[in-house]
Amino acid sequence: MRAYKKWIFTLFFLCIGSLNAKNLVANFQYFNFQNADGINYIETYLSFLSTELTFKQINPEEFQGSILINMVIKQGDTVNYVDKYLFNTPILKDTLTSQYFIDKQIIALNNGTYEFSIELKDINSYKKSISANTSLKVGFPKNEICFSDIMILDEYRASYNKGPLYKSGFDVIPMQKQGDYFIDESESELKFYVEWYQPDSDTVLDSGYLFNYFIENEQTHIPITGFNAVKRKTATHQKAHISGFDITQLPSGNYNLVTQLLNRKGKGIIQKRLFFQRRNTNIKLRPQDYASLNSEGSFVDKFKIVDEMAENISSLYPIANLRERSYAANQLTSWDLEQMKKFFYGFWVLRNPLEPELEWNKYYNGVKKANELFSANKIKGFATDRGYIYLKYGTADYIENSIHDSNILPYQIWNFNKIEEQTNCVFIFVETALGTNDYELIHSNVRGEIYNPNWKSFVIKTKF
Repeated sequence: MRAYKKWIFTLFFLCIGSLNAKNLVANFQYFNFQNADGINYIETYLSFLSTELTFKQINPEEFQGSILINMVIKQGDTVNYVDKYLFNTPILKDTLTSQYFIDKQIIALNNGTYEFSIELKDINSYKKSISANTSLKVGFPKNEICFSDIMILDEYRASYNKGPLYKSGFDVIPMQKQGDYFIDESESELKFYVEWYQPDSDTVLDSGYLFNYFIENEQTHIPITGFNAVKRKTATHQKAHISGFDITQLPSGNYNLVTQLLNRKGKGIIQKRLFFQRRNTNIKLRPQDYASLNSEGSFVDKFKIVDEMAENISSLYPIANLRERSYAANQLTSWDLEQMKKFFYGFWVLRNPLEPELEWNKYYNGVKKANELFSANKIKGFATDRGYIYLKYGTADYIENSIHDSNILPYQIWNFNKIEEQTNCVFIFVETALGTNDYELIHSNVRGEIYNPNWKSFVIKTKF
């Protein structure tokens, strides 16, 4: 099948300092759209970083890179599309400053699932070509109102020139991604572009309708307050929208960007979701917000016994903040297993929204170690003073044990070279009940911990 239309172009949109040349690496993504005649097509975006290319000197002060690109799209043994072409970068004088080049193609494809293969060769390099395979899916319903793919954007700007970047009055640059979209805290906006299509025989939208977009919790599908917008549309409006949200106040977590069309009465006609992950350590979930989380299907499902869940929550105290400790205390009083699970899940989602179970497992390894080393009588190691400090600050760099003296209670001095910005940190523990292995923290020079410069008088037996 011949391409519906194809553009090859280059674009400078990011400078990230000087880097040394690396092996060729490319980022590929595609999006499903339809044209005015109802023909399906995909837009493919292949991006390269200039510092990963080998440049050829074409005159004393100018250089150019070239990549041989071979694309094949097929279903089984049937080849639906094939193209082999040379991608030339612009002529550059500076090859050290990092810049992105983008190759875009528009390829007409019928509904179906396809095998996509690509091979890239830096023709100025002695290194071998690189290749990759993936699947492409085109699936527009027939004779129904539907959305295109939602395109998350790195940048967009109004344009009157219908160049290769042009879509509905704007030049658009898609955000690069590896798998799902991950929007780090350095990004303050979530920008997107989407189109919708209406068969000629369908008159649902002719009398006016609403375009609604919002951000929702990925698990509960509950919209997030402050991230919702509605636009009125008529039959004369373009069936496309470009916009976004300021997400500086959106906490870390898993979300969906949702677009939907509503009739004039607010009844839903169609809806589309796009998953993304957000990291934002500047904004914290409040403990009371944990109750709105849906923990079903997560790692906390394995906790079936309320006593086990209570012990796990109790083990969090060394790393919990004051609000979390207060909320945890309420959970340990109410003894509601489902609410305890939500709190526990939310606690770890806050610390690692991408892999909360991994974060818990790492911490739990420390809990088990504390239990092994510091358990005393019927007290679990994590609940002792030494277990608390161990879980909060980690393993001491040096531990000094007191000498055996009948007039002195056994004690230990834990030395940490550095805790946060504080150096030469000391914790002193004493075994007040001999033979129990339960050592009480009686002094530390770490800010926020118990401070007693006269601790030595405490360990002398004659003082009791």
